[in-house]
Amino acid sequence: MNHTFRLWEYTGVDSIYDPGKLISDFTDYIKKQKYDNNEIIIDMYPEGYNLYHNGVWAIIESVCRACDIHPATITLVIGDLCADYPCNTIIHQPRWLMESATEFANLEVPFYKVIEKTFLHFIGRATWDRVGVQMFLRGRYLSDCYTTMAPTTDRHRVLHDTVTKILQMRQPEGVKKDMIEYTLRPPKNHLTECTRNDLITFPNNVIKLKDYYVNAFVEVVHETDINAFFITEKTIRPILFKRPFITMGCKNFMSNLQKLGFKTFDEWFDERYDQADGFKRYDLILRRLKAIGDKSHEELSRINVQMQETCEHNFQHLINKGWVKHLDEFDVQFWHDGKGQLL
Repeated sequence: MNHTFRLWEYTGVDSIYDPGKLISDFTDYIKKQKYDNNEIIIDMYPEGYNLYHNGVWAIIESVCRACDIHPATITLVIGDLCADYPCNTIIHQPRWLMESATEFANLEVPFYKVIEKTFLHFIGRATWDRVGVQMFLRGRYLSDCYTTMAPTTDRHRVLHDTVTKILQMRQPEGVKKDMIEYTLRPPKNHLTECTRNDLITFPNNVIKLKDYYVNAFVEVVHETDINAFFITEKTIRPILFKRPFITMGCKNFMSNLQKLGFKTFDEWFDERYDQADGFKRYDLILRRLKAIGDKSHEELSRINVQMQETCEHNFQHLINKGWVKHLDEFDVQFWHDGKGQLL
């Protein structure tokens, strides 16, 4: 039996927890696998972070070469459905889609037709794009949105990643200063009594927010990694509660959802933003949010009814696992969680 190297324990989305420990432990793992004549398997299940973006792939290549192993000979298991690495890459099953079909199989969700709030924006850790969107929404539409952001004052690596990216933005220095201040001292969360553990634990981080979707128009979704096509509970929530959504994710995130059989909202939101990523995508999304926010609730209610068929389709497609028959589009293989063995 091959033992795997559980890479997700060493890396976050934007950076590595402890590069020295990753290098040391991965070196030891490779040496042992070579000694035992076993395959080298790097296991990211259930996560799908972009390993180029966070710097992990460069370390993998360097350690492999230092151990006289060609990186092309290793196996990488990862949840980015569009992963492209110069090795034997296994794209594992989309965990949150799989679990949603089980966890919510008997959940009855009505379609809500009356609009009382325009925006939903629920975020955990701070990132440059999440901070920017939340400041935009609260600055223009404070009384017309539900927003939350987890405190990050004690999460030094998250703060460092966020501030570093904010400083790279093409924004006036005053705007950057305000974004950094917001990151350090976000508004107190008055919306929910949920604990942090509730909001990071599936399915609590879906069900606990249900009541806020009842009369809201659209959710702004920031996926866990905006540099990978990696679906988590963040995309599940609006689909489950039959809401439309605009996604700050990787380039072609929405078109990839379509490849999985979901319907998106180009007819109403102009999804040309999906052809962009990073700072450009962020700018285009802010334009969409302004166009939506400037509409009356009466007009949004009419649009909401027009979107009902699309939202109902997405709900049924999620719960009934309609997306499973589309997994071959992404060459998905099924990986046994925690066992390191293919099924």
